[in-house]
Amino acid sequence: MTNEQLLREGAEQIGIKDLRTDLFLSYVDLLRKWGKRVNLTSVLTDREIIIKHLIDSLTVAEFVPPGSRVLDVGTGAGFPGIPLSIYDSSLRVTLVESVGKKVAFLKHAKRSLGLSSVDIHHARAEDLTKGMNRSFDRVTSRAVGSMDAVIALGAPYLDIEGEMVIMKGPRGKDEWEDYANRYPEDMELLFTKELKLPFSGENRVIIVTKPVYRPMETKA
Repeated sequence: MTNEQLLREGAEQIGIKDLRTDLFLSYVDLLRKWGKRVNLTSVLTDREIIIKHLIDSLTVAEFVPPGSRVLDVGTGAGFPGIPLSIYDSSLRVTLVESVGKKVAFLKHAKRSLGLSSVDIHHARAEDLTKGMNRSFDRVTSRAVGSMDAVIALGAPYLDIEGEMVIMKGPRGKDEWEDYANRYPEDMELLFTKELKLPFSGENRVIIVTKPVYRPMETKA
């Protein structure tokens, strides 16, 4: 099976049809070449990159409407932000990464792939400018840390109707339930989706949640 066939078939298995593959495959080439010089990811073969990074990133595409302003916290080598941007060029994607070598790769990938709607910040999420608070329709997170940490980092950047799309492994539901039991009034659960990653069979859980906004109290 060629890389293009693998990508198309994997995308179809998660409900994405008629995928344009040219930019995705160019992205695979960049990841493989840079990965040999820079510690971008432990996954280096084309097949692993396509399955465990590209297809995995696209599993959240259904939760990111066209035209959304997206903040990808701790994006690493660009997951899921760059695959989402390639898939839907109407998205305005902001990538946040604290490791300089990875930021250099992201900037190179943006230029090479012509991703004009992608913005890159070399920073930790908690150090972003305060002017970006309440600025995004979606905040994505993939393998960043605990549920507590992810929500604490991402929630302040959501617009009033914004949602967090949190990508987790097989314990994702347990992690959410533990968080919700401890902070029952902070976040509202909108969706939970469990799936098996095509070809690998690895379990994934997607948590979609939003802050519970309470009206400001007024003095009598």
